[in-house]
Amino acid sequence: MNNYNNYAEINHVSRADFLTRVFTYLGIGLGLSALGALVGGFLLSRMAGVYSALVIIALISEFVLAFMMGRNLQQRSTSAVRTMFIIYSIINGFSLSVIIGAYTDASVLLAFVTTAVVFASLAIIGKTTKIDLSRFGSLFLIGLIVCIVLSLLNLLIFRASGMEIFLCYVETLLFMGIIAYDTQMIERYYANSESENYAIYAAFQLELDFVNLLIRVLQIFGKRRDD
Repeated sequence: MNNYNNYAEINHVSRADFLTRVFTYLGIGLGLSALGALVGGFLLSRMAGVYSALVIIALISEFVLAFMMGRNLQQRSTSAVRTMFIIYSIINGFSLSVIIGAYTDASVLLAFVTTAVVFASLAIIGKTTKIDLSRFGSLFLIGLIVCIVLSLLNLLIFRASGMEIFLCYVETLLFMGIIAYDTQMIERYYANSESENYAIYAAFQLELDFVNLLIRVLQIFGKRRDD
């Protein structure tokens, strides 16, 4: 009975409406992340000491919220999931300001536009392709884990700039595949439940994909302020 009360207002939504909800939340999330990045940039330029401590707190909070978002999704109220998503988006933008602040404004703008175009193209592919991308999900995850391990080894031991660039290109390709995969997964979320919680969670995953792709585009093509 409690579950029915939580989700009664969004039962029997169409697939098109569910998809609209997902991308509406995605747009809201990215907008809040941009706001968080602006706040982070402001603090970085005026209160560097406070900013460093807040970034550490923000990163820890991100991991906690990301972990909590996917747990007991059916049992949580929509307002609780929505609140976690909003807080995560703001914190994500704040922590992202560490990376954005290292690049020129023109590079950040160009990277954002490029990422948006690539993201939209891959989302369309993921929505329209007849290929079942779920079979590649584990491969994407394994690939990311390998890249993370190699990145840590390179940072701590090898310190080879060539490997860093190579891994960045590999991660870019992986996230491009993940964007198409996560877009296709929206249909499965809808089939599993019409709950708005799943629309929010799908938007959360796509926001992660967008931000990670943006970071890689900046690393590959961006111009640093200190160059």
